[in-house]
Amino acid sequence: MRNRKSPFLAILAGAGLIAASTLAAAANAPAPAPAPVPVSGIDLEAPGTVMVHLFEWRWDDIAAECENVLGPSGIDAVQVSPPNEHITLADVDGAWWARYQPVSYRLDSRSGDRAAFVAMVERCRAAGVGIVVDAVINHMAGIGEGEGIADTRFTPFRYGELYTESDFHHCGRNGNDQIQNYQDRWEVQYCHLLGLADLATEKPEVRERIATYLQSLVDIGVAGLRIDAAKHIPPEDIAAILGRVDGEPYVFQEVIDLGGEPIRAQDYLANGDVTEFRYGRDLSRAMMSGDLARLKTLGDADSWVPDERALVFVDNHDNQRGHGAGAVMMHAFDERYRLGVVFMLAWPYGTPRIMSSYTFDDSDQGPPSVPGDATWRTARVHGESGLGCLAPDSLDRRGWVCEHRWPDILAMVGFRDMVGDAPLGHWQQDGESRIAFARGKRGFLAINRSDDAWQATLETALPAGRYCNILADDCTQPVVVDANGQAQLHVPANATVALHMGRQAR
Repeated sequence: MRNRKSPFLAILAGAGLIAASTLAAAANAPAPAPAPVPVSGIDLEAPGTVMVHLFEWRWDDIAAECENVLGPSGIDAVQVSPPNEHITLADVDGAWWARYQPVSYRLDSRSGDRAAFVAMVERCRAAGVGIVVDAVINHMAGIGEGEGIADTRFTPFRYGELYTESDFHHCGRNGNDQIQNYQDRWEVQYCHLLGLADLATEKPEVRERIATYLQSLVDIGVAGLRIDAAKHIPPEDIAAILGRVDGEPYVFQEVIDLGGEPIRAQDYLANGDVTEFRYGRDLSRAMMSGDLARLKTLGDADSWVPDERALVFVDNHDNQRGHGAGAVMMHAFDERYRLGVVFMLAWPYGTPRIMSSYTFDDSDQGPPSVPGDATWRTARVHGESGLGCLAPDSLDRRGWVCEHRWPDILAMVGFRDMVGDAPLGHWQQDGESRIAFARGKRGFLAINRSDDAWQATLETALPAGRYCNILADDCTQPVVVDANGQAQLHVPANATVALHMGRQAR
């Protein structure tokens, strides 16, 4: 599982490569300095960390969700949509991607103003939940002219007083400044992505302006940063920008790497954690096909991001819409999606991020908006005027899905917190569609992806006792684990049984 502290001395000692005198000196040496504490006071690198992406939620709704749901449930962090000023919404019919077209670094967006953002960070921190900002630093808005949601004017390669033409790349490949060949590393990182003005991040003055923006977020108390489109920024540029930021924010970088291209996710490990897009793709394929046996080695490939540095997910806001990493499951995939998220929260690879989304009819559609509002103002979730969350059986309607509130998913957040960094053990399978495994002596999961019930005696590795299936409605029929760690289990069709040390029957 996750262990960011290298056990180097222990390994060498066990191999007989360190003399006794050396070990004694090491034992008597001053204790190493403690790891830096993030400014937010929230450590997002601890074993068992779980993040949720409240995609396009308003700041006041996120604050309330931290207090009422996320904090009490043990969710450690929220990824929020980009908080800075972006293009106006009316001209693009409120499209979600407006958030990814920055006009300035003012904290004014469709989710709320600066005061609301600061209040959210403080309220979530008080609830024990860290805010992770989606930082769009590769580019500015599409090349053209207009104004931002906070009235900042922009013209081609000039964004208010922030950037002028010399602050951008003008690659001129084949008479076109746009990326055309993803097999050309230079072109991917120095040409324009989808018509968006590509910042010259190698320039000290550009680095300084970006770092000033990121520093302002850390100073407010933001716990982490997601570097959007990191693949399109040379890793040394990201390192130089982050090196100008005081504090210890958690960092992960979006690098879409499915193999077959010169830019790899592993190129960015020196800067922080990195997204592993192959995880959701492969997990979705297994759940959709019913071939769960292939999950036994999920995350083991040498080409993948190492476990302790991977940010993983079943789906995200892009690939829900068919962009980046191909077809994956999402909330519309009923029980198969639910089983996939349950597996992710039990499996010892990476930091998991749960997607919390809204329904949509086309891939551009923005979040639920206030009826009749010409500015496409985002509709509330909480409060008297809030839409609330759709029930899982009513996702054919428009509204907030709130997958993170589904009972199975919330229960598995507690499972992951309980098992922490306990190792994987006792892999068991019955054909392709039925698997089970233990997490040390702290937890156990069985998944039946077939259409028939699974009756079996399985090795749980748990101490003897009576355990509640945390994915059942109650504990009226506890699972009995004998002195050998075995239990006779009934796993319904397309369902799971999850046991852990924190939920034993009385």
